[in-house]
Amino acid sequence: MTKEEALKGFAYLGAVWFGNSKQHFAFSAYDRLNGWNKLADKWKEEAEEEWDEAEEVLNRLVELGCKPADLQEAMKTIEFPFYDDPKQQIESDYQPDAIKQLSELAEAFNDDYPTKKLILKWIDGEKDHMAWEAQYISLINRLGYDNFLMAMM
Repeated sequence: MTKEEALKGFAYLGAVWFGNSKQHFAFSAYDRLNGWNKLADKWKEEAEEEWDEAEEVLNRLVELGCKPADLQEAMKTIEFPFYDDPKQQIESDYQPDAIKQLSELAEAFNDDYPTKKLILKWIDGEKDHMAWEAQYISLINRLGYDNFLMAMM
């Protein structure tokens, strides 16, 4: 991966987190409205973490000489669907390949320790994110969907 490709990948990562943050805030608001407060709290926590990570990406991009327009360009290529159904929310967000993609991106920044260190930190966060989603998918399968929703109240 060239340095330019790595920077585009890094900008794309920031765009993903900005978009996911908005998406997860919407999931949180909708779930809270329906009384699924535990799930709403989890989505809100995720949204806030993703917003912070997106800010870190943007700050680092600026330090590397990129412009906000680079991030805007990346955002044009991503769609963030909004689901009313909590099961769809969780399943659509569950992306175990994200850890592999982050690891590959980290390798592209071997000569840039501050950027690589950020990405490695985010890999740990993504592992936690995937773990709770896998746990919730497992709960849905074990308890049944209606019982899962009751447990989220």
